[in-house]
Amino acid sequence: MKEIIVREDFPSLGELCPEYNVRVLPGRSLVGSPFALILFHPTLVDMIEERKACQEKGIDPLTVAIVEPFRRLLFEAAFPYACIIDEGDKLNPVMLSRKNREKQIRLTDKEKRTLMELPYGLCCKELALRLGVSERTVRRMKEKLLRKTGLLTTGQLMIYALVSEEINSRSSSRNVDKG
Repeated sequence: MKEIIVREDFPSLGELCPEYNVRVLPGRSLVGSPFALILFHPTLVDMIEERKACQEKGIDPLTVAIVEPFRRLLFEAAFPYACIIDEGDKLNPVMLSRKNREKQIRLTDKEKRTLMELPYGLCCKELALRLGVSERTVRRMKEKLLRKTGLLTTGQLMIYALVSEEINSRSSSRNVDKG
């Protein structure tokens, strides 16, 4: 079972991703090689220390930082390796409803590829280059994904990508690339 480490208690995250082991670990403690590390309202020093702790252990989890809206640009500039989400983009009630969780969302291959790249925090232009499509296509794809998932913002879509089944294929290809 894949593991997500959270630095603050966020009970709904455990409900959203039963296929992951969500562990609340305070401080700089890391156990094993987690798939993702989620930080709520970190300081710049926290982000640097977390990165250093991961590097010392020889692991590279996907780092997700949920920050105040006015700090988002600063964090995006300072930490290009992390997925920065502003707190206004936290999971909305649609994600938490049992009905929506049980609903099977059908995605095309292009939508899946787009969804799998979202947590890397690329702008539309970079994402278009990576996917080999136009920026306009990327924007339309994001709109379709928002409509199909019932989410309101790209930040929520990034979180959805992290906890959805779609991420399994991305993380396994990510591990193969490192080997």
